[in-house]
Amino acid sequence: MIALRLFILASTIAMLTAQEASSPPPAHIITEKTIVRQNGYDFEFQTSDGVSRKEEAELITVGDHQGIGVKGSYSYLAPDGQQYLVSYTADDKGFKPQIRIGSSSDQ
Repeated sequence: MIALRLFILASTIAMLTAQEASSPPPAHIITEKTIVRQNGYDFEFQTSDGVSRKEEAELITVGDHQGIGVKGSYSYLAPDGQQYLVSYTADDKGFKPQIRIGSSSDQ
């Protein structure tokens, strides 16, 4: 019985150690830029793990209501090795994304 408990404990420790060894290092920001204007904003950033995002927004008026119209994009490298790029607009007509998939070597 003690041997079985020791085996389970050793197996669990080995599994946790293997998972920690295969975990990627934490991402850090490589570039970042933010501009806030009276009628909107722009920002963009890129991280060390290949994630990037860029967005711009402006105040819009629809009828008697004011809101904000946004357009932008983000991309990331998925675990399957594919690069995903999502471009979008969001305004009074809703959120409209477009997705493009390519390999990480397409950049």
